Amino acid sequence: MKIGIIGAGLIGQILANKFNVSGHEIILADRKGANAIKAVADAVGVKAVELEEVVLDIDVLIVSIPLINIPDLVQTLKGQIEDKTIIVETTNYWPHRDGNVDAIDNGMVNSVWVQQQFGRPVVKAFSNIGAYSMAAEGKPSGTADRIALAVSGDVQQAIDVVMGIVDEAGFDPLDAGKLEDSWRQQACGPAYCTDLTLAELINARKTTKKDELREKQELAFSKMKELGDEYFDNIVSGNYPDGFVDHAVDINRAINQLKPRKISSKI
Repeated sequence: MKIGIIGAGLIGQILANKFNVSGHEIILADRKGANAIKAVADAVGVKAVELEEVVLDIDVLIVSIPLINIPDLVQTLKGQIEDKTIIVETTNYWPHRDGNVDAIDNGMVNSVWVQQQFGRPVVKAFSNIGAYSMAAEGKPSGTADRIALAVSGDVQQAIDVVMGIVDEAGFDPLDAGKLEDSWRQQACGPAYCTDLTLAELINARKTTKKDELREKQELAFSKMKELGDEYFDNIVSGNYPDGFVDHAVDINRAINQLKPRKISSKI
């Protein structure tokens, strides 16, 4: 497939690399422009293009940018995304980063809001795993204890395609149903960045309580700050030292009363 990725941050880079290795044709764009991200694109073996080029004749468009930047992106690309293109969004709503979005604060599901901005169906995927786990913890299909990722959307054909690339990325895909129900994997519930197997993820989504998500998000963020500046520098840069462990996973497990994990360090 030909896959366009918007967002040359860490998640965009990791996905570009994974799908390039899988044999897909990948183009990468960012609002900074092609020249500004050329070194990043070269490092993962893909082509850097301008925003207007990244949507040309592609099968899948992955949007991996802060939620608050979605409306500007939609305006920039208005009328340019082809009907055949499946849009995948990886966003999560963090008020400390995005500011306050009234509709979401009043109860709208994050990805439903994103879908409304695009004015067409989107698929929510790659949103309930952290960057380190995405880079380091992928395993071949059929491997025991493989981490599972939720895929939500309103068009089954699109869900099926995205589940396929989730599998290629090294994770068990879960058909998580309609976008309206995707709050079950929003930050920071039991299905969010807790590195669960397929059976565990199914159960975690069932136990998620919508009215507890905002409180848990604030609690998780406050505890993550205790990890210190070095941790955040590693997470944001993707420069993981030998033996690195993403303790945000352990924090999310703890605040959701999930059993401690068996920690592995691969990068």
